[in-house]
Amino acid sequence: MTPILSAFCSLSFPPCRHKQHKYPRIRSQRFSDDGASASIVDANLGILRRRIEEARMKERLDTWCRLKNYNNGWNYQYSGDDIDHDRQKRDAELVMSGCLELMGSIGGAFGFVFLSGSLFIFLVSVLVHWGK
Repeated sequence: MTPILSAFCSLSFPPCRHKQHKYPRIRSQRFSDDGASASIVDANLGILRRRIEEARMKERLDTWCRLKNYNNGWNYQYSGDDIDHDRQKRDAELVMSGCLELMGSIGGAFGFVFLSGSLFIFLVSVLVHWGK
């Protein structure tokens, strides 16, 4: 048993090496300014927190009022389906007005052809009638 113990005790561990970091460590330093800057920072953070809270409250109120006015008092989340429906309706109206404009142009072209053809036939018939 002594050889095992002596073998165990004779094991030597490598000396500890300090880890070398890839980046140098940054240490904070504090200068003696009697705590004036710390209290200013705390005061500024307090003001900032208060302003953030006011902005959140305004946003909540605006969202609530917008939803209330849109849904006539029911406070449901707005899904946006009405916008898609309005867009589809507007697109359909644009297609319909385009079709009507095209039909009007085609009808005007046919009317001009028939009117000019009738006038030409009338003039030819008058010239033939005078020529006799």
